[in-house]
Amino acid sequence: MMTREESRARNALEKVSNKCRKQVAKSFGWKQNDYLNWKIDSGYYFSLCHLVLDQVELSVKPYFIDDLWWDIIEMPENKQAPKSLRGNGSFAVPDVDLKEYIVFETGKIPVYTEDDVVARWESTFNTVEADIAHFLRENPNPDSFCPSGRTNRIYELMMDIHSGHLNEALEKIESSKANHIGIFFSGPKGYDYEYIERWISGRKR
Repeated sequence: MMTREESRARNALEKVSNKCRKQVAKSFGWKQNDYLNWKIDSGYYFSLCHLVLDQVELSVKPYFIDDLWWDIIEMPENKQAPKSLRGNGSFAVPDVDLKEYIVFETGKIPVYTEDDVVARWESTFNTVEADIAHFLRENPNPDSFCPSGRTNRIYELMMDIHSGHLNEALEKIESSKANHIGIFFSGPKGYDYEYIERWISGRKR
């Protein structure tokens, strides 16, 4: 159980941390919106999610994947929305988790100065940048980035469709229906599988 003093120290650190994170993120070419930082690099959308004070989580997806999904579910206007929507929007395709980073040690919260906070974020972003550079060397082509077992079914279907594997996408949909795999999206014209099937049918005519 946190004492009142510890709780106040934690809240104060959160405020300083958010300000410093924005400042440091900008120097590394990242944008920030609340708990989310994002960056577009080499056809990928990278996001850093800072939902808890102690750590951040790095994730990635091909930049095109949301554009295709929004076309299929008839929300093309989302392409013109702020880029943060791709990282925290309700209708964005879930991305692939890459790594978690510890930023602060909880036990030291009362003794962090603002300079300490800046230094912690600079160290974190330096590591993130090195990890992204390594990722891009390993995965230079976003058109084929679909790591088995680490994506959700909408991600996989979008990759199939993007690659022109329309029949494979339809087969996966039939399999998902048979296994009663739940709905990711529901809109005015039905649920996700129906939108996808309708879109594929239009392409195959």
